[in-house]
Amino acid sequence: MKVIAAHNPDADVRRASSSGGVFSLIAEKVISEGGVVYGAAFNEEWKVEHLRVDTIEGLSALRGSKYVYSHVGSAYEDALADLESGLKVLFSGTPCQVAAMKKRAGERENLLLLEVICHGAPEPIYWERYLSELCNKLKRDITDITSVNFRDKRTGWKNYSFTVKFSNGKTFTQPHTDNLYMRAFLKDFTLREACFRCPFKYPEGSKADITLGDCWGITQIAPEIDNNLGTSLLVSKKETDCEFTSHVTKDKDLSFQDAVKYNPAITSTPALPANRDLFKTEAKEEKLLPVLKKFAGRPLSQKIYLYLAKLKHSLLH
Repeated sequence: MKVIAAHNPDADVRRASSSGGVFSLIAEKVISEGGVVYGAAFNEEWKVEHLRVDTIEGLSALRGSKYVYSHVGSAYEDALADLESGLKVLFSGTPCQVAAMKKRAGERENLLLLEVICHGAPEPIYWERYLSELCNKLKRDITDITSVNFRDKRTGWKNYSFTVKFSNGKTFTQPHTDNLYMRAFLKDFTLREACFRCPFKYPEGSKADITLGDCWGITQIAPEIDNNLGTSLLVSKKETDCEFTSHVTKDKDLSFQDAVKYNPAITSTPALPANRDLFKTEAKEEKLLPVLKKFAGRPLSQKIYLYLAKLKHSLLH
């Protein structure tokens, strides 16, 4: 097993990616050799679906995390057809989606399976309702949206923001710690039922050739290479994967134990929130935004504390 911290030397790609932009390096190599790439992208309605890409330019749609379980559609069958025709195929997705692809395709030399380190995937309905209600609140339409970024790194990789941009030039942006959709996701309220008993975790469950995610521990493990633009954690399980990853310049070799210490989602499933059933009931019966605020919003005591901390900071400076 190879475990490394790495980043894309192209700063623009790195900024557009959620972590270090290593996915783009691997995907570009596959496409440059005449292959195709499957991954999650937004469609014209800002729902998340699996998309087939066969150009370097098309990879921009696959960059960046989408904290929604994607509509896979015909992606499995299309990927199988590409494999049968002899094309190299990079299939990326959540561990369960990658396992589904592996079950259909079996062992194939021209198939590379790449999973993201998965905290859990929200049900699509929560994302679609949230975005619709947010647009109504802002007096905009879904069709006015020009971009959605769950991991806007203009405020830094560690303190990323949730950002939606509109065609009139207006922008809605919040630190992820303040955004209700992100807070509910990170508190596990909106995850799919299967996520709480995921069988596709390391060490035995993962069916991927390569696992990619955030190398959160880089600040502690190698602070000298952490510039807050994002660093990728890459875990490769087979020597045969070297043809796909040999061109990825490593920042640092890591132990698997260090990787898990700072990104426990590699091996651990989320815990079921005690009041999740109540959340689901109220979310079915009411508007979603107030329900998210009730269950995942900041408590008043925390709001007061943060306000006073900001006030103190401004007075001292």
